[in-house]
Amino acid sequence: MRKINKIILHCSDSDIAEHDDIQVVRRWHLERGWKDIGYHYFITKNGRVRWGRSPAMYGAHCAGHNRDSIGICLSGRHKFTPYQFNSLRNLLIRLMKEYDIPKSAIYPHNHFNKNKSCPNYNVQEIIHTL
Repeated sequence: MRKINKIILHCSDSDIAEHDDIQVVRRWHLERGWKDIGYHYFITKNGRVRWGRSPAMYGAHCAGHNRDSIGICLSGRHKFTPYQFNSLRNLLIRLMKEYDIPKSAIYPHNHFNKNKSCPNYNVQEIIHTL
């Protein structure tokens, strides 16, 4: 089993309603030549948590940090819902317990790539409510 020591938060970078679907994002990633969707979890606008890659597999969501992280993606670019944030909080609490990850090891994608605005929501605000 691989050692997970951080969680990296993302957004799908699209507010188009038809893109609120893990299969659409999976297709985008497969078209790039990846083995599967890069994220381990995808949260739709209605708050449904969908499985992406198995957490046992390395992600493909943050260059240089895929081997030791879990990637979570919220559907959206700038428009997110309270349902998504509620589901994100619950998922984070579960993953923090399961992998013994402290709040201080939850990061926005742009922490590792300054050229990205992703995830386009206030991660510290989410962490504060855990």
